[in-house]
Formats: sequence, C-alpha cells, structure tokens
Amino acid sequence: MHLLILHQAMVFGGAERTTCNLLTMLDRSVVQRITFAAPDALRDLMPVAYDSHVNTADLIRHGWFASPESFDQDVEATAQLLREANADIALGMMHYSAALVVLAATNAGLGTKTIASFRGPLSEHIRRYEYGEERIAFLRQKVTRTAHLADRILVPSEGTADDTCTHFGAPRERTLVISNGIDAAAVRSASLAPAPGLEPLDDALPLLCVAARLSVEKELELLIRAMRLVQRTRTCSLVVVGDGPERENLKQQAAKSDLTDHVVFVGHQRNVYPYMRRADLYVHTCQFEGFGYAMLEAMACGTPVVATDCPHGPRDVLSDGAYGVLVPPTDPDALADAILQLLADDQRRGELARAGRQRAEELSIERMVASHQAVLSALAPGAA
Repeated sequence: MHLLILHQAMVFGGAERTTCNLLTMLDRSVVQRITFAAPDALRDLMPVAYDSHVNTADLIRHGWFASPESFDQDVEATAQLLREANADIALGMMHYSAALVVLAATNAGLGTKTIASFRGPLSEHIRRYEYGEERIAFLRQKVTRTAHLADRILVPSEGTADDTCTHFGAPRERTLVISNGIDAAAVRSASLAPAPGLEPLDDALPLLCVAARLSVEKELELLIRAMRLVQRTRTCSLVVVGDGPERENLKQQAAKSDLTDHVVFVGHQRNVYPYMRRADLYVHTCQFEGFGYAMLEAMACGTPVVATDCPHGPRDVLSDGAYGVLVPPTDPDALADAILQLLADDQRRGELARAGRQRAEELSIERMVASHQAVLSALAPGAA
C-alpha cells in the first residue's frame, strides 16, 4: 500500500502531532510506502519517517480557503501531485488539505481512495471568524462536497463528528471517530527534565499551568480574569507555556490585573511536560476544540485538569467530567470557583490525578495508530 499524506501547515500543533505519530508508528509491513506532501517549514518539524517528501510551498499556494479562484488553482495543483505520486490512498490532514485531496481526485477521475481528516468543529470557526454570505456559502459548499465525496472522514471527537454530519452533511456510516493518543510512558519520562523560567515564582505557592498557542481562539484572557478572582481568596501562580500573536496582550492583561509577580510566560518549549508535572492544576480554555492534546498530556503527568466545556474536545477527553472538571465556557467566576475548590481539596486532586493517568493509558498512541491502520487496510487495493 502506498499512502500519501497532504498537510498544508507551517507550525506544529495538535493536528501536526497526529501526522507525526502516523509517520512514526504506522506498520510498514502494511503501509509499505509513505509520501509526505507538506511545505518544507513543516517537514523540518517532523521526523524523517517517510519514503519521499514533496515540498508543496511552491505547488499549493495556500493553507486555507482564500478565494474560489485560488482554491481551484490549488485543486489543480493537487491533482497533478496525486497523478505523479500514484498513491493508493491520499489522506488530507485538516479541512483545507482534505478538500484539496478529495476534490482533486474526483475532478481528475483518479482511482485514488481519499480520507478527509477533519480535526475540529468547522461550524464554530465559521460562526466566529468568517463574514459575508458569499464567503460563508463558498466555505460550506466546498466542505460539504468534500464530506460527501471522501471515502472516509476521520475526526478526533464525537462532538466534531456531530458537527461535521449536522452542518456539512457528512454520511454517518463513513464518519469515524478516532481519538488522539499519546505515549504516556514517554511523556512521564520527559516530564522529569528541568523546567526553566519558573525561578521568579514563589515555589511555596500552588502552581497552575496552561500550554497553548497564544491566539484569540484559545481564550487565555478568560484564565487571566479567573486568576485575578482566585487571588482574592488564595494566592497562587500561573505558568503560560507557548507563544503566539496574543502574547503581549496577555502580558498586559496580567499586569493590569496586578498579576505580574504571579504569572510567567516561558514562551515556546520543545518539552512542555516538566511544567505540567510541577503544576498543581492544568487549566484548559478554548472557544472551540477538536480534541485538546494538552489535557491528555497533563493527565499523563499526573496533573488534574480543569477545562471549559467548549465545543467539543474537552467533554470527550474528560469523558463528561469523569477524568477532570468541566466548567461553563466564557465564565471566569465558574472557572475561578473550580480552581479554588480543587486547590482546597487534596483528596479530590489525588483522585483526579489517578483517574487522569488511567485515561492517558487508555487513549494510547498505539490504539490511535491501529485505528488509522484499520481504515487504511479497509481502503487498500483488493480489500473487501
């Protein structure tokens, strides 16, 4: 079997972690050949665990639906890529790459089987960030057609499956939920490394941690507001791991809330796990989420998780609150109350830590890769 993975991205996040895991762990006696099609910027962040690489930077000019004209050009370029690769199966990672793969194979009349890997609830993105009837109609039409034509649609959570089927007409029988997975033992081992940047904080105080791209949709201003409320009852500290366009704004918000001495921004870290392990609580905020790898990683480190119940990942990862605490989204008071209650309850934190480690073992990287491999085998030439 020859698999082509198209992934139009320039940075490393949750979807890229999934691609990395597939490249590294697919059984090469089953998937004999892998072609990785991605910009060089993403290739440089990935392990060399493929047979050939196609730099798409000059071939496919966009990573999102810029306009109908540019999309059509990228579909034509993708069709040429598929013809030259001559793969049995093509997987498009995230909505844009998925649409390119599926529509290119269809328009060109190729026999390539296609997999659309939708990594989050697109209707939530459209509702918040897309404007204009023509623009929204264009997006909905392309994603709906992709969902109808793909041989399989893979999503990381039940909520994302519901979103895809309800808003984009994806056939339920071809929409499969494969939860993301991690190597819990490797995470625990890596968590024992030093955690530079915590020196300004008082290590006698409880420590909260968040690791995320510092962008608007991660809604970290909510956490800053909750931290200000928490300080009225119990002094604690917060470490923010990650970087992004909202970093300066978040630092300003922390300063305005008199939190400068209690919040540190340590920037992007290749190893985030030592910060998670040292924290008393891991806090996850987001406007919407396909899954939320960081929650699972924190649980593998033995750190209890508090998360906003946004659409749709946290509820799946925490199994409706069985493995962590869910609070209403956009509610800083509820978030602050949950933090305070857990900081005051050593027994409850211990219970959540044990449950979280169990969940991290359950959602293993081996299970995730095996599930992908079953889908690939079902679509392989000669499969029933």
